[in-house]
Amino acid sequence: MEITDILNGLSFEDRECLYNQLNNEFGRESLGINIISEINTDKKITCPHCESSNIYGHGTYKGRKRYKCQECNKTFNDYTGTAISGIHDIEKFEKFIKMSVESPTIRKVASTLKINIKTSFDWRHKLLSSISKTNGDRFNGIVECDDKQLDINEKGRRNLKRKAYKRPSDRKKKRGVSNDKVSIMVATDRENNLTMKFAKIGRIDENSVNNTIGGFIELENVLCSDSHPSIKLWAKNKGLEHHTFIASKQHIKDKCYHVQHVNSLDNLYERWVKRFYGVSTKYLPQYLNWFVLMRKMKDSLNPVKDIIKALLNEHNTISIFKEIENNYLKLNIPQFYKT
Repeated sequence: MEITDILNGLSFEDRECLYNQLNNEFGRESLGINIISEINTDKKITCPHCESSNIYGHGTYKGRKRYKCQECNKTFNDYTGTAISGIHDIEKFEKFIKMSVESPTIRKVASTLKINIKTSFDWRHKLLSSISKTNGDRFNGIVECDDKQLDINEKGRRNLKRKAYKRPSDRKKKRGVSNDKVSIMVATDRENNLTMKFAKIGRIDENSVNNTIGGFIELENVLCSDSHPSIKLWAKNKGLEHHTFIASKQHIKDKCYHVQHVNSLDNLYERWVKRFYGVSTKYLPQYLNWFVLMRKMKDSLNPVKDIIKALLNEHNTISIFKEIENNYLKLNIPQFYKT
């Protein structure tokens, strides 16, 4: 009898039990190391400290290849600067990455993997800090954009300059756009190329439009948006063909120009983010990166592998992770509040 016939006759539980027994008996190489070997065949290894390619092998440590740079004289391995750097339990971290595809809460991850909530929190934001480069693509053809406002959320902050809200109804909200809200620029084309970027506190202006989506739109693109004056001014100065819409009057032009895709994207984000019971404005850019990556991988055959590749290709993750607080404090400079 063939082995495949035996396996086909086993239940899912029996197969999982057999897999675990074989895994304990023979061991297995880390999933991250397997992907690193694939990356290293396609990409030239460079020093994460000075980006020099003048390096040589420097032995191994705990199964990881080490290198030494002849320019800065520093040593490193394939994980240096990535989200995996400093992680002691690689096996649990791999399980954490697999769980991240389902966008679980921090408490659920901590309970499932039997780790501390603080560890779960740090792992999440190290992972999210490593995928910032995936948020943004060159657009093709018709591009739809929109500005979205969210309430400023200071969830988890210890040094509030106001009394903490005991319930959401305690918050006095201002109507329309104000300095109590943050603006996000959302853009997508008809080929699932998309970006969602934190623009500024308060109302967007021409500079914030350019800084968020300007680098992804070319003159050959056609822009569709609402009639926001800052978007209209930016499109005019850039020389784009621009079609505007007022929801109460018109929804589509010439059967192809509309903003239905970007509005749908806004709604998908609102439903996705509800599971986290409020996202702190401090970490909002990271969650936008996560949502964009999930949308891009919705048709992927191996989303876990895609996440790990993005993770291992970013050698500035630890630096980005440590700068989250400083980046948030910069938003509180008065000049950023002008609307």
